[in-house]
Amino acid sequence: MLHVVNPFSCNQSLYRPFLLCLVLVILCTEFPVVCLGDDALLHLDVEDLSQVRVEEAYATLSTTDPREAPASVTVITAGDILKSGARSLDELLDIYVPGFQYMYKPHGNQAGIRGIISDRNNKLLMLVNGRPMNIKASDGGAVTERWFSMLTDIRRITVVNGPGSAVYGPGAIAGIINIETWSGKSFQGLDVSVRGGAVENFGSIELKYGTQLANKTGFFLYYGLDDYSGANNDNAPLKFSFDINNPRTGISYKKDTRPDFPVPNDNKSFRGLVRHKLHLQIDGENYEFWARYTLSGQRIPGHQRHYLKHPEYVVNNGAGNQQLTVFGKYSQYMNSWLSLDYLLSYMLSDVQINYGPPDYMHLPYQEMSDRHWSEDETMGRVMAHIIPWEGHKLALSAEYYYNNFGRRGYLYSKGPSNIFGLPLGTKWNSHMVSLVGEYMMRPLDDVLMVLGLRADKHRFTHWMFSPRAAIIYDLDPSNVLKFIYNHSVRHADDADLYHSYLNGEKRGEIESIDNFEVDYDSDPLSWFHMGVSTFYNRHKVVAFDQAVYGIFRVGLVQTYGIEASLRIETPTLRLCLAHSFTKLLDFDLDSDDLLMQNISAYPYGYGHDLANWINNATKFIIDYKFTDRFSFHGSGRIYWGLPGGKDMARYNSENTKNPALPFYGSDRAYGKSFFLDAGLEYRHNEHLDITLHGYNLLGVFDKDLNKRNFFQTTSQYRDAAPAVALRVSLSF
Repeated sequence: MLHVVNPFSCNQSLYRPFLLCLVLVILCTEFPVVCLGDDALLHLDVEDLSQVRVEEAYATLSTTDPREAPASVTVITAGDILKSGARSLDELLDIYVPGFQYMYKPHGNQAGIRGIISDRNNKLLMLVNGRPMNIKASDGGAVTERWFSMLTDIRRITVVNGPGSAVYGPGAIAGIINIETWSGKSFQGLDVSVRGGAVENFGSIELKYGTQLANKTGFFLYYGLDDYSGANNDNAPLKFSFDINNPRTGISYKKDTRPDFPVPNDNKSFRGLVRHKLHLQIDGENYEFWARYTLSGQRIPGHQRHYLKHPEYVVNNGAGNQQLTVFGKYSQYMNSWLSLDYLLSYMLSDVQINYGPPDYMHLPYQEMSDRHWSEDETMGRVMAHIIPWEGHKLALSAEYYYNNFGRRGYLYSKGPSNIFGLPLGTKWNSHMVSLVGEYMMRPLDDVLMVLGLRADKHRFTHWMFSPRAAIIYDLDPSNVLKFIYNHSVRHADDADLYHSYLNGEKRGEIESIDNFEVDYDSDPLSWFHMGVSTFYNRHKVVAFDQAVYGIFRVGLVQTYGIEASLRIETPTLRLCLAHSFTKLLDFDLDSDDLLMQNISAYPYGYGHDLANWINNATKFIIDYKFTDRFSFHGSGRIYWGLPGGKDMARYNSENTKNPALPFYGSDRAYGKSFFLDAGLEYRHNEHLDITLHGYNLLGVFDKDLNKRNFFQTTSQYRDAAPAVALRVSLSF
């Protein structure tokens, strides 16, 4: 039975974190501290104000000028979100982030950055207001915020393209997605937004309210829900690039056509549930408290191997999750050179994954079917910000994470927890201690140096070290050159580590990546910006082998690439163009006996590309303001083909014939895709705003132009539906 847990029920595991952080908020309000006054800027004249450099923490522990961030960073604002009309976080990132791509997979879309992608979403870190939100036990990773059509609670999203373990911790192999919500200090008033979509059918409503209370305290409340039915198989057909003939079931399918057997609607919510998002936040002068609840899920067609045998079993595939998080932060100003941050947070995550035949079939591989569990994490952090002398900043942090795994979930409560590879109802715990340091200094006025080191000790691993170094040259006020090195790490999912521990392996394998990057940014004119980023990665891949249920080293993957962008911005026009290129340089397997992996067919003599990554991607955005009331927004993403997927399909078809890898039958699955969106906005006045968006418009003429592949089995793909959506927003 599927049901939604009430986060305010008397269940101890739910109300305990609320009490914890309530105590923290009371302590913050009872012990105010001295801080620099915000009204100091009011005494500056216009000329002085023009010289003020706004500093924030972009991929750093200490604040710095955003143009000097020691990483390649993409910032998406609330205005960008509304203009895009994006119906999910995946779609939004796909529009704006040059190196971002995603593919379908039966238990949730798999996302990656710069060629680094996996079948578990565990090489990306998802954060909300700086707090990691990843599912840790198994088959989770960065999933809990990505499928909502409700996005107006978001003030800004910062995406770090590339590794970042030195700042964000283990798991930041591919990149970091940090969602920053509105607060009562950044948003005041009441907004109501209603949106509905046709062809890809959905309806959503969002309300947000913010106000300033006494003593400069901000209060913010947001609630959103959506009912997402998605697009049916007529409008968004599922396809395979090979023929299917199954005499037992009588199924006969011709490659690259729409199947006549049951297929779940594209992007439909998991098991038809209504998805919810609730956020409450209180901000004082020196403290921050928020609580967040999300209920989400996505239904996705099953794996191609199931269609070969039992297509009637896979209509309920997908994943659902709910997450309750409470967070408290207190900042203490000690003196002109020292300040302290104290952080305490609790997060309860509940997961269900339906992957294969339904549970009532009682098949031998049933453990792959309905997986469900809950996990919770308590984390604490103390960070010191030190300014030893002018031009130098030092940040030191100690962190502790404690996790419980294996309790029965709430989304699926028929029986004890079920995590693949472990006995039903298995419960265990893990913990991790982290020590972090970062030093920023200016040896010269136009040079910034950043040095960082993080050490993490997980219960089931050796110490993991993540060093970082960067040199940023301000060549002149318009040009910045950056040299960046990162060494980042990732440990296996906690269930895999625990399974290995039970089998005598006390310390699990560590995945690592060495990233070398050179960035150049230029603003030669007030209305023109250009940037180029080149990178090289040495990635020592560690993976999970389902056949033997073990963690093993796959090999060394070397990749390189370039991202180039330009932006033209005038009072009426904004034009953004970006191209990303990622290429496999070399791939050495640790064992010559490894005949199946999904990274590349290159070690077997087929091609020279990544199997699950599109080498060349071009993205563009056009915003044009006709009048004060009417404006246009357009965006496009051109993916120029998947040669590595085609190589893997040829290798598999001619050698292993493994249904977990693609089959070769035609080239259509590996051709280019072109997603074109357009929107019109009518702002009647400051209180009423109406937008109309069209999606995947080229699919009206050729549906295969809107093709998106499935991860690992890239011979399986789906044509996204041309669709429309209308939004009406009211502000009070």
